[in-house]
Amino acid sequence: MRGTIGMKRILITRSVEDNARWAEDLRAADLQPVELPCIRCEPIPESAALLALELARCDWLALTSRRGARAVAALAPGGLPDGVSVAAVGAASADAARALLGHCDLVAPEQSGHSLAVALAECASERILLAGAQDGLPDLRDGLTTRGVECVLVPVYRTYPAVPSGTRAQVEADAVFLASPSAVEGLMAQTDLPATVAVVTLGPATSAAAQAAGLTVAAEAAGRDLPAMIHAWRSLDAAHQPPDCRS
Repeated sequence: MRGTIGMKRILITRSVEDNARWAEDLRAADLQPVELPCIRCEPIPESAALLALELARCDWLALTSRRGARAVAALAPGGLPDGVSVAAVGAASADAARALLGHCDLVAPEQSGHSLAVALAECASERILLAGAQDGLPDLRDGLTTRGVECVLVPVYRTYPAVPSGTRAQVEADAVFLASPSAVEGLMAQTDLPATVAVVTLGPATSAAAQAAGLTVAAEAAGRDLPAMIHAWRSLDAAHQPPDCRS
C-alpha cells in the first residue's frame, strides 16, 4: 500500500464502531479514511418480548445489517428457536448472523432488500420476521408484501443522529460516504460540507435524505456495502480525471 500522500480522503459517517471497520477496509483499498461519527445505535429493550413471541411464530428471520444481528442476539440471549431459518441481505450481515446467532441459511444474490424479498418468496415461507431499525426495511417489507408473503416487522434497534459537540467540524476530504438518513442528519448537525466534497450514498432512502438536506448526490452505490460505495466513488473519480490520467 502506498503512503497517505496523494491518497484520496474519504469522510466516513457511521457509528464509532462501524467507522473503525470501514477505516481498515478503506486503507486496504488505498484510500485515506477521515472519521466523523454521525450516528449512534442502541438496542430497543422493550422489543424483547415481542421478538420472542414472533420468533416462536415465524419460520424465517430476515436481517439487513450486522447491527440487526447484534440487536437480535442481545434481545434473545437464549438463541433462536429450533426451526427458525436466517436470511441476510449481504455478506456482512450473514457473517454476523453466523457468529452471533449460529447460522445463516440464505444470502440475497444482489445484496439488496428487493433481492432478498425475491429469494425469500421463492422459499414458500409461512411467515417472516423482519428484525431491523425502527424506521428501516421498507424495500424488503414491500417486496414481500407484493408477493403475498406474510411478514411482521419487529424494530430491534434505534439509530440516532450524533449529538453535536458544540464546535462545528472542519472537513477536509475528497468524498463523503453516507449509509443512512440518520448519518445525513448527523453530518449536517456537525459540519458545513464543502461543495467540493463528492457525496456518495448507500441506497435511495439515503439519497433522498441527502437531497432533502440540500446536498448534491454525486453517486449512489449499486449494492448495500462498502465495496459498492468504493466502486461508485472510483467510477465517479475516474470520470472526472483528464483523459491522459485515466488508466
